[in-house]
Amino acid sequence: TTTTTTTRESRVVTPSLPKEGVESDVLVESFDASKASSSLHNEDLSPVIRSKRTFSTFDTASLWVGLVVCVPAWTLISSLMALGNISAFMALSLVFVANLFVVWPIVLQASPGIKYGIPFVVHARSSFGVRGANVAGLSRGLIASVWFGIQTVVGAKCLKSLAVDFGVASSLVPYLDGLCYGIFWLAQAYVVWNDIESIKTIEKLAAPILLFLTLILFTFTCASSGGIVESVLTAFSANNSVMSGSGFSWKTFFQAATASASFWATMICNASDFSRFSKSDTSFKKASFAMPLAMVVFAFASIVVTSSTAQISNTSSNLITDPMVVTSLLSVHFNWGKMASVLAAVGILTATLSTNIAANILAPANAIQNLAPSRLSFRTSAILSMILGTLCLPWKLTGDASSYILVWLTGYGAFLAPILGIMLCDYFLIRKKTLMLEDLYSTDTNGAYFFTNGVNYKAMLAFAIGIFANLPGFLHAVDILPSSMLPACLALAYDCAWFVGVFFGGVAHFVLYTFF
Repeated sequence: TTTTTTTRESRVVTPSLPKEGVESDVLVESFDASKASSSLHNEDLSPVIRSKRTFSTFDTASLWVGLVVCVPAWTLISSLMALGNISAFMALSLVFVANLFVVWPIVLQASPGIKYGIPFVVHARSSFGVRGANVAGLSRGLIASVWFGIQTVVGAKCLKSLAVDFGVASSLVPYLDGLCYGIFWLAQAYVVWNDIESIKTIEKLAAPILLFLTLILFTFTCASSGGIVESVLTAFSANNSVMSGSGFSWKTFFQAATASASFWATMICNASDFSRFSKSDTSFKKASFAMPLAMVVFAFASIVVTSSTAQISNTSSNLITDPMVVTSLLSVHFNWGKMASVLAAVGILTATLSTNIAANILAPANAIQNLAPSRLSFRTSAILSMILGTLCLPWKLTGDASSYILVWLTGYGAFLAPILGIMLCDYFLIRKKTLMLEDLYSTDTNGAYFFTNGVNYKAMLAFAIGIFANLPGFLHAVDILPSSMLPACLALAYDCAWFVGVFFGGVAHFVLYTFF
């Protein structure tokens, strides 16, 4: 049985509590858009009511699998091993523990999206203000746009390799890199020009394809280097010059945990962009555990494939951080020819496409259209975010393991972490999981989230405090601040940058809201 209540927020169906007292899902059933301000509302930003929810547990789990199986995820674990000189087993353990922990903030941040059907930029209005939310949205959107550019470069390199292998073009052809980038860019634009259902379809198709191709590569390399058991034992052996490290240190542990959390920092922040389409809270929670499981399986496969490839091709002890290089080495050794190129292209392009569309286009598109909802549609905003991602020159950000972990992953994680801390504190501790839905779309000066001219300056100050806590460590990472001027405590803080940012942002917001 259910009881139906009508409030100024919206009509919400509240299922009667079962005798055990366990709280059931509470989902928005309707929303009166006529009361919303045109400067804060359009169809794409409107709450997704219960009858319009289409994402099942399988759909959401497929989304996470599609996000995990990508080139940057492969690069993450090999970069951790290269940076900290740790063993394969230790790197795998760190990735699993860190990603299992990350599920917790993902589920928490997804909660308002499930309950109210609102996207990240609308949720941010409750803590930053109906206008101030643009700061949080654009901050998240800018990072995602850069990620989009990085992933598009990966896809473009794959297309270039395919074109050269099939004799369509020579590697010396002027502007071939740019042409391949443009082709892959347009392919992604075609997908996002359609509605959310097309994105869901891409994720549902990508997940099994990616897992199948990963399994093929895993099985073949193991069979060619002594069998699966032998290959696994070799990969995780302390005597393996490619995969073994000198030992464990807490510094490496904190760097690995921060890098893993930062890897998902963008998705944690805008979890409600996806959870708003989920059919229930329970469904989303169950599906979210697909992420750490898929991450550890993919990391395990990448370690074994890298080790086996090194053994097969007799490469040096340098870690192979790029799966395209793995495929190239195997192709040369076994004289696979064009078959290898096709398989590699299908796998890498599918992985890149599914990751880019789900993780790196939705959030910046929502952030951009939030600037002027009455003038900008999701489609237009998505194209603008894709252009922005190209203008950021993303091909310069992932040159080596140190740059990838300490500068890029840790740096943007530290930047986004205070936003997450502020929003979690605001929703769970201050608002007690209750939002005035109509006021999130209202410019009325008496609205709950109008604050001062639409901006909550206390949240802005908390955001600045959270960033400042990690700023010295970041300046040191980019060689602006010398080691002699960086106190040990601030160096340690940057090793834990994501956690520090969440903590300081959340605590500062709570203190400012409560006492000032």
